[in-house]
Amino acid sequence: MRDNGGGTVIGSEIVPAKVATAKRNLAEAGLADYAEIREGDARQTLRDLGGPVDFILIDGWPGEKGPTLARQVIEIVAPQLRVGGYVMNDNAEADFLEFVRDPKNGFVSITLPLKGGTELCLKVA
Repeated sequence: MRDNGGGTVIGSEIVPAKVATAKRNLAEAGLADYAEIREGDARQTLRDLGGPVDFILIDGWPGEKGPTLARQVIEIVAPQLRVGGYVMNDNAEADFLEFVRDPKNGFVSITLPLKGGTELCLKVA
Protein backbone atom coordinates (compact mmCIF):
# COMPACT_ATOMS: atom_id res chain seq x y z
CA MET A 1 0.00 0.00 0.00
CA ARG A 2 2.72 2.42 0.96
CA ASP A 3 4.69 1.78 -2.23
CA ASN A 4 1.59 2.21 -4.39
CA GLY A 5 0.52 5.55 -2.98
CA GLY A 6 -1.84 4.54 -0.19
CA GLY A 7 -4.84 2.49 0.65
CA THR A 8 -5.72 0.24 3.52
CA VAL A 9 -5.46 -3.49 4.05
CA ILE A 10 -8.36 -4.69 6.20
CA GLY A 11 -8.07 -7.98 8.01
CA SER A 12 -10.45 -9.82 10.24
CA GLU A 13 -9.34 -12.21 12.95
CA ILE A 14 -11.44 -13.91 15.60
CA VAL A 15 -8.55 -14.89 17.93
CA PRO A 16 -7.57 -11.92 20.16
CA ALA A 17 -3.96 -13.06 20.58
CA LYS A 18 -3.51 -13.18 16.81
CA VAL A 19 -4.95 -9.66 16.51
CA ALA A 20 -2.45 -8.38 19.09
CA THR A 21 0.44 -10.11 17.31
CA ALA A 22 -0.60 -8.76 13.91
CA LYS A 23 -0.90 -5.21 15.22
CA ARG A 24 2.47 -5.43 16.95
CA ASN A 25 4.13 -6.81 13.80
CA LEU A 26 2.58 -4.09 11.64
CA ALA A 27 3.74 -1.38 14.04
CA GLU A 28 7.28 -2.80 14.18
CA ALA A 29 7.39 -2.89 10.37
CA GLY A 30 6.19 0.72 10.13
CA LEU A 31 3.02 -0.34 8.31
CA ALA A 32 0.35 0.24 10.96
CA ASP A 33 -0.99 3.26 9.05
CA TYR A 34 -1.79 1.01 6.07
CA ALA A 35 -3.61 -1.82 7.84
CA GLU A 36 -6.66 -2.25 10.00
CA ILE A 37 -7.15 -5.51 11.86
CA ARG A 38 -10.74 -5.99 12.96
CA GLU A 39 -11.22 -8.32 15.89
CA GLY A 40 -14.19 -10.63 15.69
CA ASP A 41 -16.17 -12.82 13.35
CA ALA A 42 -15.58 -11.88 9.70
CA ARG A 43 -19.29 -12.30 9.03
CA GLN A 44 -19.77 -9.25 11.24
CA THR A 45 -16.54 -7.27 10.94
CA LEU A 46 -16.52 -7.19 7.12
CA ARG A 47 -20.09 -6.00 6.59
CA ASP A 48 -18.87 -2.45 5.89
CA LEU A 49 -15.47 -2.14 4.23
CA GLY A 50 -15.85 1.61 3.73
CA GLY A 51 -16.05 1.75 -0.04
CA PRO A 52 -15.16 -0.18 -3.16
CA VAL A 53 -12.53 -2.86 -2.60
CA ASP A 54 -9.85 -3.97 -5.08
CA PHE A 55 -8.83 -7.37 -3.68
CA ILE A 56 -10.26 -9.83 -1.18
CA LEU A 57 -8.50 -12.89 0.23
CA ILE A 58 -10.80 -15.37 1.92
CA ASP A 59 -8.96 -17.95 3.98
CA GLY A 60 -11.45 -19.55 6.29
CA TRP A 61 -12.12 -23.10 7.22
CA PRO A 62 -14.51 -25.63 5.72
CA GLY A 63 -17.41 -26.43 8.02
CA GLU A 64 -18.98 -29.79 8.58
CA LYS A 65 -22.56 -28.59 8.15
CA GLY A 66 -24.25 -25.74 6.37
CA PRO A 67 -22.53 -23.11 4.29
CA THR A 68 -18.79 -22.72 4.71
CA LEU A 69 -17.29 -19.55 6.12
CA ALA A 70 -15.94 -18.73 2.64
CA ARG A 71 -19.42 -18.89 1.17
CA GLN A 72 -20.87 -16.73 3.91
CA VAL A 73 -18.07 -14.15 3.59
CA ILE A 74 -18.22 -13.92 -0.22
CA GLU A 75 -21.93 -13.14 -0.02
CA ILE A 76 -21.14 -10.28 2.38
CA VAL A 77 -18.15 -8.79 0.57
CA ALA A 78 -19.04 -9.36 -3.11
CA PRO A 79 -21.27 -6.26 -3.30
CA GLN A 80 -18.37 -4.20 -1.92
CA LEU A 81 -15.86 -5.42 -4.54
CA ARG A 82 -15.43 -3.11 -7.51
CA VAL A 83 -15.88 -4.41 -11.04
CA GLY A 84 -12.37 -5.43 -12.09
CA GLY A 85 -11.50 -6.44 -8.53
CA TYR A 86 -10.26 -9.88 -7.51
CA VAL A 87 -11.18 -12.47 -4.89
CA MET A 88 -8.87 -15.32 -3.94
CA ASN A 89 -10.15 -18.24 -1.89
CA ASP A 90 -7.52 -20.45 -0.31
CA ASN A 91 -9.55 -23.63 -0.01
CA ALA A 92 -11.88 -23.52 -3.03
CA GLU A 93 -14.81 -24.84 -1.02
CA ALA A 94 -17.58 -26.31 -3.17
CA ASP A 95 -20.25 -23.84 -2.04
CA PHE A 96 -17.88 -20.90 -2.61
CA LEU A 97 -17.27 -22.18 -6.14
CA GLU A 98 -21.01 -22.54 -6.66
CA PHE A 99 -21.43 -18.83 -5.83
CA VAL A 100 -18.60 -17.42 -7.96
CA ARG A 101 -19.37 -19.69 -10.92
CA ASP A 102 -23.03 -18.69 -11.04
CA PRO A 103 -23.16 -16.07 -13.83
CA LYS A 104 -25.79 -14.02 -11.98
CA ASN A 105 -23.17 -13.18 -9.30
CA GLY A 106 -20.88 -11.43 -11.81
CA PHE A 107 -17.62 -13.38 -11.55
CA VAL A 108 -15.34 -15.42 -13.76
CA SER A 109 -12.94 -17.70 -11.95
CA ILE A 110 -10.19 -20.23 -12.36
CA THR A 111 -8.74 -22.82 -10.04
CA LEU A 112 -5.01 -22.35 -9.52
CA PRO A 113 -2.82 -25.41 -8.91
CA LEU A 114 -1.92 -24.40 -5.36
CA LYS A 115 -2.53 -26.41 -2.20
CA GLY A 116 -5.05 -28.69 -3.88
CA GLY A 117 -7.23 -25.82 -5.05
CA THR A 118 -7.02 -22.08 -4.74
CA GLU A 119 -9.65 -20.09 -6.62
CA LEU A 120 -8.92 -16.75 -8.28
CA CYS A 121 -12.01 -14.79 -9.27
CA LEU A 122 -12.48 -11.59 -11.24
CA LYS A 123 -15.61 -9.48 -10.78
CA VAL A 124 -16.91 -8.65 -14.25
CA ALA A 125 -20.36 -7.28 -13.51
